[in-house]
Amino acid sequence: MLRSGSYTKPKPHSLIGALIVSVLVWAGAYISSFVGYLLALLSLVMIIVVVITDSVWPTERKQENAVVFALFWGCMIGGILPFIIVKYVEGGFEALYELL
Repeated sequence: MLRSGSYTKPKPHSLIGALIVSVLVWAGAYISSFVGYLLALLSLVMIIVVVITDSVWPTERKQENAVVFALFWGCMIGGILPFIIVKYVEGGFEALYELL
């Protein structure tokens, strides 16, 4: 997934899309376990798409696809970040250390 070349900032609409997708993933995962399961499958599909299209982060040579970028990072952030925050609130740094 990593390529040579200097990385650039993603486009603003890609970041906004990733934020919207991450909020929807977080909300969907807490609404129903079935929705969470479907979102986990979507995350796996997005990992495969990103590996095939080589668009995980933009470089000077190749800009990101806004939809792929937003779906990938939104699924990753919306699924992982709330879990890490809950672990920290419940157990502090010791609980975060146990994750490693």
